Amino acid sequence: MNNSNFSNLTPYNNEWGGFMEGIKYFIKSIVKQSMEEVIQDKMYENVVFDQNLTTRQLCERWNISDTTLLSWEKRGVISPIQTGGRKKLYSLKDVRDAEVNGYIKNVA
Repeated sequence: MNNSNFSNLTPYNNEWGGFMEGIKYFIKSIVKQSMEEVIQDKMYENVVFDQNLTTRQLCERWNISDTTLLSWEKRGVISPIQTGGRKKLYSLKDVRDAEVNGYIKNVA
């Protein structure tokens, strides 16, 4: 084979190297953005998940009746935090976990 045929591949290799560098930069930027979103979510969880919802608030959030909520409690979808009295509270973390895990559909 003639070596002059291979000399034409050099620009292609340089272009390919530039393309690969572009891909690396793109992947790094996506990973960085994803990591920033995870960090923001964790910061949000630390602030917001210390809160609790009342039965009424949770029923409104999920657009269900208190009877349905009681049924879901019995099935283990969500568990209230016992306050010592008759009032039930629900951890916002547990509420979000139930939503994220697909137990609750059509949450507004």
